[in-house]
Amino acid sequence: MVKLYGLGLSFPVNRVRMCLNAMGLEYEFVVINPLAGETQTEEYLKMNPSGKIPAIDDDGFYLFESNAIMKYLCRKHNSDFYPTDIVEQAHVDKWLDFIGAHLNNGLAKVFFNKIVAGLIDVEADEKSMQEGYVFIKRFMTVIEKQLGATPYLAGDKMTIADIALLATVDPFEVVDINLSDYPNVATWASKLMKESFYRKVHGSYKETLDAMMAG
Repeated sequence: MVKLYGLGLSFPVNRVRMCLNAMGLEYEFVVINPLAGETQTEEYLKMNPSGKIPAIDDDGFYLFESNAIMKYLCRKHNSDFYPTDIVEQAHVDKWLDFIGAHLNNGLAKVFFNKIVAGLIDVEADEKSMQEGYVFIKRFMTVIEKQLGATPYLAGDKMTIADIALLATVDPFEVVDINLSDYPNVATWASKLMKESFYRKVHGSYKETLDAMMAG
């Protein structure tokens, strides 16, 4: 059985959780907190030498980076969430790269300074946070246009590109980004958040954050 190492606040970790759920695979979710230094142990660094999350242990095969993990799982289990057709696959790869290079980078700036800085008692960098908001607004307009043209990000079927995007917009409400500013994305997200693959992760991202803050 696959062991997935991570924390519920991590959007890359939640990508993999949603992917595993959508594929109907059994797995063990091992909670490991990088904010507490738990990813710096010798044992964990064998799985992910960067000391970041997520990482998986698939019966002794270690893999890190959320997109690589999702592609591996889909290939291993012949899942249509990562198509084998070269053109369809290219469209999925394109959006995975777009989300990772643009949206995730912007969100990371905002999320760290809005949420994480307070958790680890460091001063927020307002300039970096505002840069993140500008990045998100700029590149969300591209996503908004795409989801006005196709029901899913890469076409007519849900793929791991949608899972990656869903995990990325999931924390928007806790960093004061109004998803209703992007009505096509909001409609798409509302539909997917009702699905069991999402509900098995949490009812909402805010629910997970509130639980961590309380505990």
